[in-house]
Amino acid sequence: MQKIVLIEPQSKEDHVYKHVRMPRLGLPILGTQLQDAGYEVSFHLGTGDSLPWSKIFDAGLVGISTTSATCREGYQIAGILRSNNIPVIIGGIHASFMPDEAMQFADYIVRGEAEYSFLPLVRSIEAGKTPKDIPGVSYWFNGEMVHNPPLQSRVDMDKLPIPDLTLLENSSSMRSIPVMTSRGCPYNCTFCSVTQMFGRRYRYRCTESILEELAQFEGKHVFFCDDNFVADLKHSKELLREMIDRKINLKGFGAQVRAEAAFDDELMDLLSRAGCSIVYIGFESINPDTLKGYNKQQTVDDIKESIRRFHKYKIRIHGMFVFGGDADTAETIRETADFALEAKIDSIQFMMLTPMPGTSFFNQLESEGRVITHDWSLYEGQHAVFMPVLMSPEELQTETVKALKKFYSLSNIFKNVTSTGWSSALYRLIGWGLTRHFAYRNRWYVQFLKNQQYSSARPVTLFYRLLQAPKIYNRTAGIKPSPLKVSLIEQKGILYLKIKGFVDSLNLKELNRTLKELPRNYSQMVVNTEGMRFVSEKAASGFAAHLEKLGGRMRRLQVVTTAEKQARSLLNWKRKNRFKLPRFELLVHKHSMPGERSN
Repeated sequence: MQKIVLIEPQSKEDHVYKHVRMPRLGLPILGTQLQDAGYEVSFHLGTGDSLPWSKIFDAGLVGISTTSATCREGYQIAGILRSNNIPVIIGGIHASFMPDEAMQFADYIVRGEAEYSFLPLVRSIEAGKTPKDIPGVSYWFNGEMVHNPPLQSRVDMDKLPIPDLTLLENSSSMRSIPVMTSRGCPYNCTFCSVTQMFGRRYRYRCTESILEELAQFEGKHVFFCDDNFVADLKHSKELLREMIDRKINLKGFGAQVRAEAAFDDELMDLLSRAGCSIVYIGFESINPDTLKGYNKQQTVDDIKESIRRFHKYKIRIHGMFVFGGDADTAETIRETADFALEAKIDSIQFMMLTPMPGTSFFNQLESEGRVITHDWSLYEGQHAVFMPVLMSPEELQTETVKALKKFYSLSNIFKNVTSTGWSSALYRLIGWGLTRHFAYRNRWYVQFLKNQQYSSARPVTLFYRLLQAPKIYNRTAGIKPSPLKVSLIEQKGILYLKIKGFVDSLNLKELNRTLKELPRNYSQMVVNTEGMRFVSEKAASGFAAHLEKLGGRMRRLQVVTTAEKQARSLLNWKRKNRFKLPRFELLVHKHSMPGERSN
């Protein structure tokens, strides 16, 4: 197993902030470790239809890292690979907190920080051994899921290699280079999963290692992707002084900080002289009750003063706000848009509170039955996925979009030019276009929210039918004809269609007539064909053609199967267009879903 491919999927969902081509650094670090160990490694970032499949199919193993918003795309990619007998490892924050789900579509899972587990797992797979002693790894054994105990210690940042970003295909096209100096966050915001993934203890790399990495990127823009770049002020100031003294001439850099960073005059001076051009600040809210509920430990006066101080040093501000807290109303959203304009924030990110798996907030809303959908692709802060307390989900959605359009209006584009230059105007102009594109493309979701019955969180059976048995079947193979069982269940805005039995061309017509009665106004359908078998290739092709028609009626269509031959038949139908079929995804897993019983 010399060739290993690493993939970071991108979501097909349309939202305002998906257009930045910048990888997370987990896979580049793992790829560098593998490369140093003698493996041939390539790294790809993109949606399934943009990946170089001819190269990927040559791999002996593929690793996929997902967030909640990208996990569905990752599962689709995993299905394609596993139907071609290529082992798949899935990792990342979503798989770490939802391992039972991710295991349905992978051979192995790496939970939590992977730098101490991934290379040993690869070597174990190569040697044909069971990875029973590798911490943080999940795998299948005798048809059962096995979850090894998690890693007991945190990764030592100074033992990590400098990530080789040239592993990424077309890496030269990145407009900003990601650099990580630390992990962890000492704060504990209720809606954030960072502390659950990386801990509350702040760990940082030694200054010399960071400077060595930065020296590669002179003349380029760098983004420090730490969750809080200045969480350890002593270390941050030391790094900034060295950047100045050694004359590391970056085109500029951006970093995520908290509002209180602005109150340290020495830090502000160092940031300015070292080349900081923009900071990304999670202001979260101007509602004092909401700030308290988020455990944000800051006031509205802190927000106002921090904006003034950053602008004094000619540093642009990208302010991030989260709507939907228990104390938020539609008026809160409107007031926030006015506040952002009056305070002269250069660019903003208005997001909706999202219950991310792994957070206490997710567990709370699940227990209260307030989660609307488990369509993880919508868990990116741009779609309302739960029921707020003081407004409806569709009100949260529409008011957030209105606030974005108000801030990014043509009349407001040039208002910050005198304080922070023409860059702020450029970003506002880009925001104007992206916001309106998002609003147009997501009209369906507002209608979807209006049509949902939020009071019912339990599965609802819409119909269960027995269709006639096949008239023609393979007697010599001992196949006995049986009725085709079709059931349709709705839960949290998703339709689950389960089909079990043998299908020939005749009862396929009856099946098609049955499926014409499917209700509309649902965002997603999952078609489970694990117990479905075709008596001929003609029947398989007919079913695949019908799936395409279903895909035209649903925003997202997923097909789940455990039969590899059947999966290949569906994939090979119009093979060149398999990723271009509208809303069509194929998920292949080789093991029964937990808790599933045969009818």
